[in-house]
Amino acid sequence: MAFYSNNFTLQLGFLGVALASLVSLFSNSVNSSAATDSSASDKHNSKTAVVSNFQGTDSGALAVFTPTGKEIGKCPLKHTSVVANISGYVNRVTVKQVFENPFKEKIEAVYTFPLSETAAVDDMLMKVGNRTIHGTIKRREEAQQLYDAAKSKGQLASLLNQERPNIFSQNVANIRPGDQIEVVLSYVDLLPYEQGTYSFVFPTVVGPRFIPGNPNGKQGQGRLPDTDQVPDASLITPVTAKKGERAGHDISIDVNINSGIAINNISSKLHEVAINKKSANSAHISLVNKNTIPNKDFVLTYDVASDKLQSGYLTHGKNGAGYFTIMVMPPKKAKPEQIAPKEMIFLIDCSGSQHGAPLDKAKETLSYIVEHMNANDTFQIISFNDNVAMFADKPQLFSESMKKKAKQFINKLEANGGTWMAPAVEKACAIPADNHRLRIVTFMTDGYVGNDFEVVDIVKKLRGQSRWFPFGTGNGVNRLLIDNMAKEGGGEAEYVLLNSAHDEVGKKFYDRIASPVLTDIKVDFHGLPVKEVYPSHVSDVWAEKPLYIKGRYTGARKGIITISGYAAGKPYKQDISIDLPTNENDNSSLGSIWARAKVDRLMSEDWLGAQKNSINKELKEEIVKTALEHHIMSQYTSFVAIEDKVVKGDKGEPRTIAVPVEMPDGVSYDMNICAEGRLSGVGGGLVRMRQMASSPKPYPGKSKAGLPVLEAPEPSQLVLEKRKSNCSPQLSDAEKDKQSYSKKASPALQTLFSQTAKHSFDIVNGTIGIKLIVKNTEASTLDALKKLGIKIVKIKNKEILCRVPISKLVLMAQLDEVISFDAAKVN
Repeated sequence: MAFYSNNFTLQLGFLGVALASLVSLFSNSVNSSAATDSSASDKHNSKTAVVSNFQGTDSGALAVFTPTGKEIGKCPLKHTSVVANISGYVNRVTVKQVFENPFKEKIEAVYTFPLSETAAVDDMLMKVGNRTIHGTIKRREEAQQLYDAAKSKGQLASLLNQERPNIFSQNVANIRPGDQIEVVLSYVDLLPYEQGTYSFVFPTVVGPRFIPGNPNGKQGQGRLPDTDQVPDASLITPVTAKKGERAGHDISIDVNINSGIAINNISSKLHEVAINKKSANSAHISLVNKNTIPNKDFVLTYDVASDKLQSGYLTHGKNGAGYFTIMVMPPKKAKPEQIAPKEMIFLIDCSGSQHGAPLDKAKETLSYIVEHMNANDTFQIISFNDNVAMFADKPQLFSESMKKKAKQFINKLEANGGTWMAPAVEKACAIPADNHRLRIVTFMTDGYVGNDFEVVDIVKKLRGQSRWFPFGTGNGVNRLLIDNMAKEGGGEAEYVLLNSAHDEVGKKFYDRIASPVLTDIKVDFHGLPVKEVYPSHVSDVWAEKPLYIKGRYTGARKGIITISGYAAGKPYKQDISIDLPTNENDNSSLGSIWARAKVDRLMSEDWLGAQKNSINKELKEEIVKTALEHHIMSQYTSFVAIEDKVVKGDKGEPRTIAVPVEMPDGVSYDMNICAEGRLSGVGGGLVRMRQMASSPKPYPGKSKAGLPVLEAPEPSQLVLEKRKSNCSPQLSDAEKDKQSYSKKASPALQTLFSQTAKHSFDIVNGTIGIKLIVKNTEASTLDALKKLGIKIVKIKNKEILCRVPISKLVLMAQLDEVISFDAAKVN
């Protein structure tokens, strides 16, 4: 690989500044400096270390400084390893975090990290050398007290809190100088499946959160203070590595699949992986680069023969009582004989975190959806950041002229400011409903808000008969918000990665909303001794995906479960034979899966109370009782592990160090930090949100005929001021080049210029073999490629095999006709 790296260096003369910046962007070699000893005076200046920039030549982590500017070492999180064991549709994941103390005094490490939004976290342990301390589940307040007492006594202790169902914080106190501490947690969930494809997603970064409300203190180590609307803001806004730095820790991911039926087309959407197909039904998948930066979701998909996947069930029981999970496969989706007219409401997030690739992808997808609306549909577009702006004063009937104006509106959208999401949701819900059309609401966002429970509550309470189909746009979005918005909105969630093809996403959306697969669903247990079945009310099914039904049983018995409803307007019924056994030792995770489903149900009964930390007391007690009985995490229960041995040596409280996280892949550092820090919640609060919601701003002006002029207004003074400030810098040509390349290149090609690239590229005489996906193969497209010196070898549909001069890769990425490209063997 060194030969290739040297060859790339020789090409820099042809690319100039743009490619030089690109090489810098993709390099995994990050500067650092050697740790230096901290003086006694530094120890007494402050007990909290400051993470900052540093210079040097060796690779690795951010440095830690005292407030006086003296460097004392590197951040303590050394490595995260993830092992997923998938059996059928049940997924057991083990996450190991290795912390190391490079200092000459004991420390406390604080790390905020994400997990699956559907995970039932049911085990935690701490390893020190050859000693293992198992964590126990406690009420959150009690766990905190035990941890604080152990920390004060000098005992090694670990505390795992759930800040959100997808955001967790890990505290490890009294790590002795030179020691390595392993904290291992484990969770279980059910694997999503749709149209023959299973998917496993592991989030690796907590994206920045926009925090509304008035500051009222700070309980955590986060960037932002707590507010009256987000009381735990300082716990969900971890320190972010500075621009141009990396947080230091790396990640390894291994996935073991035992499907039970043949698997095919294993694919990693955002990372380069090694695939070892052990048999027709099993495989081992691992990240190729163990030094991977944890800044985007790990998204793995694989296909199974959908006609062989049947409805079925799992049980776990003892002495005639236990748990069951049923997977119900709905019927194949039938094409409707007639497409019913719809009212389409599009909400698009134009806040600072959407700057660049995320907003570009959202605009591409929205433009495609608008382009393909049906003639009888009406539509409205609502954009939001600090303000809520509407395309028209009311939904407009689709026409060619209206489509043109809508696309002009979309093209003019820019990303700026904060994510004032609640007013936009309220405005969409306040539009008078059309009784002759089904309202479909699409919501394109990264979900980076701290008041996500409040937003879900608004959708639940105000949606009426509308159906919500949110799109998570980006490579590391807030899936908790997007999934629950779909669940409470009676629709389906979709995730648009930055390398997704917008036409495929748009087509899938239209296939979903054309008609549901199954409606008016009822579950009849015919007198079987079951209780507390979740979901208690089954929503319509819009996609070819299974229903997962979880419940408890109180007596051993055989029987029939009937699923009924309507498919394509005709009655539908499916019977499933089930045996609830006296004893079944397998499938021990089902208790955790059921308990998580119950906790989710209880939380959903008071979303706003959960947001304000004032949830109904009876609901809270039932959540705590369920979580403690089943040894799982919740908002109100935590794991704590304490070693009996007292750490000797340094007296007093350990130095607290907040471990930084990466900025999510594709998210603009400058735009986001500005929007978060200057516009996020420093004043305004709920009063401002309500004022904004009650005074929407349709684009001004009237034509001679008295109709609204549907064109973008002149920028407001606030927007103009933002553009003048350092928080909204204009992208340089080099930065634009990097964005174009990052958005369209495959994961393998994004490591092309890295010293650690492992891919075996087809490079001959300064050219590289490439497979291009283009919008069309018209003469103008082929001419544009040939002008760059690209040699076209083969064309098939919209796929082009070609040889590209390495010096022209960035210029090729800038072509509008190019959708994406990957490395390929080209003879």
